[in-house]
Amino acid sequence: MNNRRVFYDESIWERFENRIKTWTYGLTHELLQNQVCSPFLFKFLILIELIQLLYYSIHPNLEFLFQTVWLDYFRNALQYFQINYIIFNGGVNVLLIVMYIAFGVQILMLQLLIIITFKLTSNKRKPSTFLTYCLKIFSLYGLLLNTILTIPIFNAFIATIYCNSKAPFSDGLECYAGLHFLHISLAIIGLILFLINVLYFGLLYAELNPSSPIPFASPQSKTPLVRQLIKIILPLYVTLDFDGEISKVYISLLAAFYLLLLVQRYRSPPYYNKSVYGFIVVQEVILFWASLVGVITAFLDLDTVDDIGLFYMILGMPLMSLVYFQLLTFRQQQLLKTPIKSFKKETDIEIYINHLMDLIENREILQSRIILEGVLKLHLKNCGKPSENCVCQQLVSDNLKDEETPQKLKRWYQLIKSIISDALDRYPKCPRLHLLNSYIHHEKLKNKFKALFELMITEENKPNLHEEFSIYRYKNLIEEEMIENDMRTSENKGVDVNIIVVFQNKFVNFLSSIEKSVTLHMEFWRELLEENPDIQKLQSLGSKITNTVESTSDFYKKLQEMNQNHIKCLQVYGNFLKDIVNDDVEGQRILEKAEYIQKSTAVNKLGLDQERQKYGENANTCIITCSGNYNNIGVVTNVNNEITRILGFSKSDIIGQNVNRIMPKVYADQHDQFMKNYLETSDSKVIGQERILLAQNKNNYLVPCTLMIKVLPNLDEGIQIVGFLKDIEPGSSYLRSEQDIDQDWHFIIINVNSQAILGITQSCYTRYGIPASLVYGNSTNTNEFTIDAIAPELVDIKNQDDLKSQGLVTTIDTSQLQQNFLLGRGESDEEMSLEEEENIYEPPQQVSQMQSKIGDSNLGQMLNQNHQYKETAVDLSQQVQNSKLEEAKSKKLQKQQRFKKYKIKAFIQDETEFGDQKIQIIRFYEVDENEEIKQQRSMEPAAEEAQQNQMKTVMKDEQQVQEDVNASEGESNLSGGSVNDDMRQLKDFKALISEKTEPKYIRILKRTVWFIMLILIILSALILGYRMTQSQDVQEGADAIYLAYLRHNIMADVNFYARLLQMLGNSTYIAENHGYTSTSADTFIKANLSYLVDTLKVVQFDVIKARIKMEARMTGTSNLETYQVKFLLTSGEVKIYDNIFNDALFQIITSASSLRNSSAASFNGSVTTVDNTQKNFYYVMTNGLFVLRKGSENIAQRFFDFYSDEINNYQVTFFVIMGVGIFCLVVSAMILIPIVFQVHKTNNMVMSLFGIIPIQEIKELAAKCENYMQEFLEDKNEKKEIIDKDDKPPQPSVQPPEVDKTQNKDVFEMNNEEEDKSDKKKQQQNGSNGSGQNVLQTGQPNSNAIHTSITAKPTENKATPSAFTQGATKNDQKQQQQQEQDKKENEEEIENLRSQKLLNSKDNNKSVVIVQFLIFALIFIAYFILDINLELIFLENVQKVYDHLQFSSQRPISIKYNVYFTFEEVVTNQTQLEDSLDMRTEFQSRLYDNERNLFQSLTLSFPSQFDSYLSKFQAFTYNNLCTNDFNINNFTTNQAGCAAVDSGLLTSGLKTAFVSVALSTNDMISYWKNTQRTRTDLISTINNQTYHNKLHGLLYYISPACDYLTDQFMSGIADFLSYNNSIEQMKFSIYLVLMFAAFIFCWTPYLNNLSKQIWRTKGMLNMIPMDIIQKYPNLKQQFIGGEILQAVK
Repeated sequence: MNNRRVFYDESIWERFENRIKTWTYGLTHELLQNQVCSPFLFKFLILIELIQLLYYSIHPNLEFLFQTVWLDYFRNALQYFQINYIIFNGGVNVLLIVMYIAFGVQILMLQLLIIITFKLTSNKRKPSTFLTYCLKIFSLYGLLLNTILTIPIFNAFIATIYCNSKAPFSDGLECYAGLHFLHISLAIIGLILFLINVLYFGLLYAELNPSSPIPFASPQSKTPLVRQLIKIILPLYVTLDFDGEISKVYISLLAAFYLLLLVQRYRSPPYYNKSVYGFIVVQEVILFWASLVGVITAFLDLDTVDDIGLFYMILGMPLMSLVYFQLLTFRQQQLLKTPIKSFKKETDIEIYINHLMDLIENREILQSRIILEGVLKLHLKNCGKPSENCVCQQLVSDNLKDEETPQKLKRWYQLIKSIISDALDRYPKCPRLHLLNSYIHHEKLKNKFKALFELMITEENKPNLHEEFSIYRYKNLIEEEMIENDMRTSENKGVDVNIIVVFQNKFVNFLSSIEKSVTLHMEFWRELLEENPDIQKLQSLGSKITNTVESTSDFYKKLQEMNQNHIKCLQVYGNFLKDIVNDDVEGQRILEKAEYIQKSTAVNKLGLDQERQKYGENANTCIITCSGNYNNIGVVTNVNNEITRILGFSKSDIIGQNVNRIMPKVYADQHDQFMKNYLETSDSKVIGQERILLAQNKNNYLVPCTLMIKVLPNLDEGIQIVGFLKDIEPGSSYLRSEQDIDQDWHFIIINVNSQAILGITQSCYTRYGIPASLVYGNSTNTNEFTIDAIAPELVDIKNQDDLKSQGLVTTIDTSQLQQNFLLGRGESDEEMSLEEEENIYEPPQQVSQMQSKIGDSNLGQMLNQNHQYKETAVDLSQQVQNSKLEEAKSKKLQKQQRFKKYKIKAFIQDETEFGDQKIQIIRFYEVDENEEIKQQRSMEPAAEEAQQNQMKTVMKDEQQVQEDVNASEGESNLSGGSVNDDMRQLKDFKALISEKTEPKYIRILKRTVWFIMLILIILSALILGYRMTQSQDVQEGADAIYLAYLRHNIMADVNFYARLLQMLGNSTYIAENHGYTSTSADTFIKANLSYLVDTLKVVQFDVIKARIKMEARMTGTSNLETYQVKFLLTSGEVKIYDNIFNDALFQIITSASSLRNSSAASFNGSVTTVDNTQKNFYYVMTNGLFVLRKGSENIAQRFFDFYSDEINNYQVTFFVIMGVGIFCLVVSAMILIPIVFQVHKTNNMVMSLFGIIPIQEIKELAAKCENYMQEFLEDKNEKKEIIDKDDKPPQPSVQPPEVDKTQNKDVFEMNNEEEDKSDKKKQQQNGSNGSGQNVLQTGQPNSNAIHTSITAKPTENKATPSAFTQGATKNDQKQQQQQEQDKKENEEEIENLRSQKLLNSKDNNKSVVIVQFLIFALIFIAYFILDINLELIFLENVQKVYDHLQFSSQRPISIKYNVYFTFEEVVTNQTQLEDSLDMRTEFQSRLYDNERNLFQSLTLSFPSQFDSYLSKFQAFTYNNLCTNDFNINNFTTNQAGCAAVDSGLLTSGLKTAFVSVALSTNDMISYWKNTQRTRTDLISTINNQTYHNKLHGLLYYISPACDYLTDQFMSGIADFLSYNNSIEQMKFSIYLVLMFAAFIFCWTPYLNNLSKQIWRTKGMLNMIPMDIIQKYPNLKQQFIGGEILQAVK
């Protein structure tokens, strides 16, 4: 506030942070100002909040609580005040309704916030009714959010996000699938908005002011955040732990939180509203006690739950509240007994002061008064301050009186101020104490500036966020109060100080913008004057020029919105448009408006609004703004240019300095103390009052002025005091009296005691010769110069009454001044400068204008054609010189006559005492003057008027000559009709280049890029779609392969159990040998067979579906293969039929189903006939083991081959997409780059137009810019100093003798020719390396040079050859004409060369454009290449997955068929052949091959989603199989049984078990073949414990283990594809984001820059004035026809 950092010292992040803070603080301030909460409403909300929170302390999930009817009644009463019960018991529909309502509230509040922000930004300090209601609604929402809305809104969002099918609120909701993702998305968005609001209102929506009427006003504390945290944790716990599993931990933590809240409340200062504070304390005590009773019941009440706990809960609530209140009272009493310097905590001091203020406000209560007296006596006892620093002694004496007075109340708060001062001595950097001190100063002591000082100190002590907002808010409250007081004051009601100062600051920025634009114009024209202009620099300057012109226009519009009648603003901008921008029409309109306002202002000076006339927008008033901040009191922060006119200082001399620099020293020494006293007491007699005073100018002379001081009611930069300083014009009514009308007043400041002269006006020097150097001690004998040396009667005590009343007529004698005080010393620099100002040669304004026009090319041509005009100019210049010489002599004589006696009449203007010094301001005037002086003074205006009339006549003649020249040129070049036609075409062209329409090339570029973006998005979406489809296809292929191999895996088990059932029926299988009875074995086998048949049927249907999908994707049609299926007839004959696979397999399913219903005896049958059981058994065994098994294997292999081949198809597809994308990018680059090249070429063509402008015209355009700078922008005081220093005017020479016209003409032409040659030689010497300024000076000769060339010296005339003096011969004339012709042709050749150089300048941007577009294209090409590489990696992984899946699926099949064919060979006593192959040995070979392939596939790398499978595979293969749980289907792991198989063979892992099974089948066949192969041998072999138990036991565990691993591998495949889909979606999303980001942040700015470049290049053509275009035919032709017009179009 008081020491704001400079803008450029702040980083971007700091500026952003400051803007966010300012916006947030401003919004919160407005919300608090418009809050609608009363104490009753706030207490009612606290009651509802208590009911909400209390429900969670006796929640139904807390089953350990006392379950009584009364508790149920109590819960039923509470549950309707919170949302948790409604959500839990209303089901999913109620949950979604509540969630969408909560989400709608968040969106509505967000929209309301946007509206409020827009309204506050656009209608600052002008609130509308709509805005007020919006603020009230949003403020009410914040209040509800801090009390009763947090729990229901958060509960709705978190219950939607956390979806659990077991939870009652999610019953019927399909979690994390389908539409639930939409609910989750909206809930997350709503939750984020909700948490932002909670954090915002929890941190900032508070009031720290003790005097605030807001009911929730309180000192800063952490308790509101703790309360909000509890209200978030409660619904979160109930949602996550809906079944109450950790209810005891919950109630314990809840009690701990409430205890923490009470401890924090005890340590924090209380609410300012005592009733509200008591209500909150009771609420928190009740919540703590209820949760504490719950904890006691949970951990201590171990017996049967009874009702006694509820009794203790209800009874303890009021008792605990009383106990806590007693603790708070005890704390306050202890603090009151403690001296302020003994406090150890800042918060204790704040509690102490707040309680003390409460006692003061309630001192009419006897108890409060007694406590106050005790506190006062204790303070008096420990107070060591004098009475002027502490009011405790006065209060003691006041307490002896019974009456209560406002002064007594003020003293009590002064005592508190003294106490805070003592506390700040102990804690000097405590922001909260400084804030409290600020509140007391403003609210109670009515000292707003002291309060602001405290706020500034608080800001420097690193306040926290809450304290920063309080500083901002209180500053705004004080500011609003200042504005209101300022509007209520009767003085200067017509002057809005704030608007004037703001306008002044913006006007300074406006002038800076114009200065920047004019500077850029000059640089542009100077660059064009170079031999080799840099086209890139010209384009850059042109762009900057257009930007500055636009920004200047914006500044002007803003100033016009603030004040449409500011004359200087209109004049500056009008001339800027007319002279610089060359917009003559608009510039002339603005200047006419300024002239009209100026005339109106002169007329209105006699009106009633005198204050506005004095200090309004067009008053010539110096506005000085100085700081009132405590660390830089009196420092000037801003001042307008009127300071130069009034006091001679430049703005740079004053800004940053103390304002006392413009005061006489005697006042300057005291001024800082005056300001400090005002800011300390807020009491002043000069604020808002206009008064007369004497300011001190740069030359140390006094200037009579009027001053009105205002305090700026805008505290953005702290306290700012604005002074309106206006010089008093001679004859002003301020200095008039009835007897002294129209006198020339003089002022002098004297010290009455020492009689020293402390200051004089400049008129005392110019009239009486008293220099300022004597007054301010520039000589050694200054101390001897006193007022009694020149006017002793002024300090005579006898004359003081006359000086104060009717005036004293006395004498001022300066006749001895020069001899006594000035003899032997030179005048000071200031006095010399004053003399130079009086004697300096400055031609009248009309002559200056004429001479400046002589330097113009048009006038130069006119001079060449008009010899008579030259003579007139020379004569006029000589006359002016002579008159100036006479005037200088006269002034020198007057200076010598100043030292004499004068009779004056003097008055005391002001009298002030500073300690022992008595200062008087004396004003006086002369009362008698001789008639000669009066006559001389009366003649001076007449002489000056005659001289002005003479200059007007000369200028009129000059104007007539110029009109004649223009008329002659117009007649020789154009006819009237063609002129109008060309002017119309030029105006149309100007309008065309001023249009901001979108260029055609830009439209092409935009459409091309949109097309490219569309193609890239389509290709990317196509890739994403293919990837999604590809993932589905891969999953479909994996499922198909898995099911196809699973089918004959199950078929093997069906065959095996059918064989066991047949052997059990014919008694080959002895159940008792295997731990079964015949019945139990029959039941066990049929149950397994039944399960397998049902599973086979399901798998068959799934395989059929997979085959249908596969065939649908195949290009050709597939014929259904038929298989020769064997049937056993009733007669025992075997019949072979051709049947398709599916029908045959369903026949097996049917036959196997009938077997599970057959009896054991039916397997034996009769000798002659075959029953159905035997037929079905034959069909299952014969076809299932051979034909259909082989068919199933073929189908499985076909699935594998088809989906493996699909991988190659995917590769081709993605390669095609990548090729299309790269082709589109390359083609687009080939289209875009030439277009951009054409744009740059067009810009170069337009730039070449400036090369057509002649050099002389460019010089004149640059000169116009420089003249504008000197006229409107440069500080006149600084400009005068430069002239005084560097450009001393030449001494007037003797008038040359009169010569004839011919001689004068020859001399003038010779001088001109010499000057041209010298200029050309200088230009050749400088070359292209010469500075632009030198070139400009060459093209803009100053008035002295012109004067010298016109008034040729006599010596030069003497040196002229006779050929020139007596007349030139014909040969000489021809030679001269030829030289002029050659010179003209040479100039034309140079100009054409410059134009061609501009046109043919190489565009250095081509390589940059190519690189930019190539990088842009290569990025997307790299994306496609990267994408195809990722696709190849993915497909490679898919192929590895398919291979491993095939090996893993074949693993149990190979071992099963190896065992089952072994059993078949033993049972049938036949080798099981198929296509001449022994199937037992075939599957044994397959087993070994498959194991080898399986382990070889594991050597390859798999994605991370298969890590779990791989770790389990390693554990199953090499570690103890029995320690792993592989429960699958109807199998359950039995670790003991597993470990007992074959003496613990399975503990060595699957690999060993597979080898053991293969070897055991070989042993079993060898054993069988070594027997007689009788039935007895068959039974013995089948039921052999060594082989049967081993093989059966191994298969019992190996097969489920293999199936479990395959199932885990399938889960890995699903995870792999899901992860890949997520990556693809994420990649596509990132791709879209990056694409749009590139479009928005790269391409769009590039296009905008290109478009602006085109428009700015066209707009640069406006820099060429219309008269220049009209003047030169080739330039005009380029404008109205040719390539330039076509390029612009």
